[in-house]
Amino acid sequence: MRDAGAIILGKTNLDEWAHGGAPGGGYSSIAGQTLNPYNLNRGPAGSSAGTGAAISANFAVFGLGSDTGGSIRGPAASNGLVGVKPTLGLTSRDGIIPFSLTLDVAGPLARNVTDAAIALGAMTGIDPSDPATAGSAGQFLKDYTPFLTPNALQGARIGVARQFFGGNTDIDSTIEAAITTLRSLGAEIVDSIAFPSTVLSTRGSIYSVISDTEFKAQLADYLATLPGTTFPKTLADVIAISQSADVVNSPFPVNPQVIARLLQAEVRGPATNANPEYASALAGRATIETLILALFDDNDLDAIVYPTSRCPAAPVSGIVDPTYVCSPGPSPTNIANLTGFPDVQVPAGFTPDGLPIALSFFGRAYSEPELLGYAYAFEQTTNARRPSPLAPPLPGETIVPGPLPIFGAGIAFSFARRMRKRIRLEGVTARREHRPC
Repeated sequence: MRDAGAIILGKTNLDEWAHGGAPGGGYSSIAGQTLNPYNLNRGPAGSSAGTGAAISANFAVFGLGSDTGGSIRGPAASNGLVGVKPTLGLTSRDGIIPFSLTLDVAGPLARNVTDAAIALGAMTGIDPSDPATAGSAGQFLKDYTPFLTPNALQGARIGVARQFFGGNTDIDSTIEAAITTLRSLGAEIVDSIAFPSTVLSTRGSIYSVISDTEFKAQLADYLATLPGTTFPKTLADVIAISQSADVVNSPFPVNPQVIARLLQAEVRGPATNANPEYASALAGRATIETLILALFDDNDLDAIVYPTSRCPAAPVSGIVDPTYVCSPGPSPTNIANLTGFPDVQVPAGFTPDGLPIALSFFGRAYSEPELLGYAYAFEQTTNARRPSPLAPPLPGETIVPGPLPIFGAGIAFSFARRMRKRIRLEGVTARREHRPC
């Protein structure tokens, strides 16, 4: 991002180890609970919770998240953002604390499709430090904006996965209206596409075995790269710190569900084929990829759509909100991780009480150009997103409503280079239109 001219503003508060656990998402023992900019009683979802809340609240133009089982898509849906969960290997994971390198990806969150596409183009490429990126040779682009056209949906065959409806009537009706819009924009709608029952019945256990087993081993690999003796070196060290009196009695103890997940991972076997449970899970993951690819091929689909989240943003811990309505049911999110396929989210509307709703475009590997084009055409027609009334412009500030010009970040960076002091923080990127202070 710095090489592309971006100014890095800061870090964000994320669910620890990408394990979530707290109601509504967005809780960590570092900084406590992150809130949803549209309703401070609701959470921002996770694990990339702080990124979602910050971008939604106009703190930055775009931010970065990681996604192992929905951690970009949840914040996109709950905070009214465009999210890109890219194809596995399109972006590097080097430097990210791994959850599971078989499933992990990194991608952008932004307030519109254009900004997300610009950010994605800066992230792609082959990185020797991440062997998975070698598979993107000849597939990645450095500029996805030429695919953002108002007629991108013309002639596209779009399947509708109704197995993921039914969580909330407001969300279902909004997605129904979105499907009508897709049809009006020239898409051929192939209704009631059914994900194979084998996929839905086995994916949970396959996901858990792969992610827990790899987390234990790959976390240790990551910690070994850190200098000195300040940091823990194993998952067992992390658990010991998390359960220590200092942390347990601190203002922000580790969420009990996170500790339970850490303990679950600690007893897993090695992340090698010598571990029959792990080897079987990897074989199951490959089967799921084959079955989902066949679903696309057999129905000649360009993308599949569904509600990104079947329910609106959930109340945070300690809040009882009788307006929250959520019927349990299957979620589509970890299918994109088990297949390695991309999933692009775009705002589709709001519930009557003002909470965002998102539509997902799920596609084959390396179909980001088409998915971003579909999302853009839908976005430009509906203009469904509206800013949070709880995060207005500051005095003397004007929030730029549209996307950054492609050259904008470079100009900002050139200006920054002439400054005597440069801020070198990590995290999200931003540019706001205001007088420098």
